[in-house]
Parts: sequence; C-alpha cells; structure tokens
Amino acid sequence: MPGKKNAEPAPAAVPPQPAPMPPVMVFRLNDGGGWDDYGAGRVTIDHLEGSASEKEIALAVIDAENKETMLLHLITPDDIYRRRQGTFISWFDPETGLSISLSFLDAAACSNVWDTICQVQRKLRPDG
Repeated sequence: MPGKKNAEPAPAAVPPQPAPMPPVMVFRLNDGGGWDDYGAGRVTIDHLEGSASEKEIALAVIDAENKETMLLHLITPDDIYRRRQGTFISWFDPETGLSISLSFLDAAACSNVWDTICQVQRKLRPDG
C-alpha cells in the first residue's frame, strides 16, 4: 500500500559481553632466586565461587591447554602487589610462601588487571 511503511522489529539489544581474559605467563620464584615458568593461561578476577562472603575475590589463571585452574589467589588488602616494567604483576603470597609473577603480552592488559586488583583492595580495606 502506498504510504505504509514496512514496520520491522528493532534489533534486540546485544547483552554486554564479559571482557576477554588476557593471556599471561605464570612464573614462580625458585629457591635459587630464579623464575620458573609455571605455564600459560588466561587471567580473571571474580568472586570466589561458593564463598559466603562478597569480600572473597580471587585472581585465577586458567590453563590455556586443559582449561584447569593453574593459579588461584585470594586478593588481599595488604600491600603485597607490585607492577613492574609495564607488563608484570608480582607478589609474595604469605599464605603459600610463594613469590608469583604474571607476565602479560601487552601493557594495556596488565594495566586493566592492575587497576582491578587496586579496586578490589580499596573495597577490602576497612575504610573502603
């Protein structure tokens, strides 16, 4: 019919997708003072599954090959984290007695994870 517009439904809104987990290499400090390659994976930061507390937020690295959790670390408000050379985040975990370092492929991914760790720390602190 002339003058009648074909009314097509509006496209459905695309739900936001979670940010892709950046790839990392995981290193552990050995007794000789060198760094051992612990493997490659993808890092994520989220509430600890099964935790009753909203304050238990973990940094996890999922193995790139077998999709198993290769590192699980509860983020602490303590000042244990260090960002180094733009693409490394390192810490000494007092609970495990291990020094861990994450090596990112690019500085932007490292910055995003670093910023998230800092945000979590602020929320965990009594004044946060």
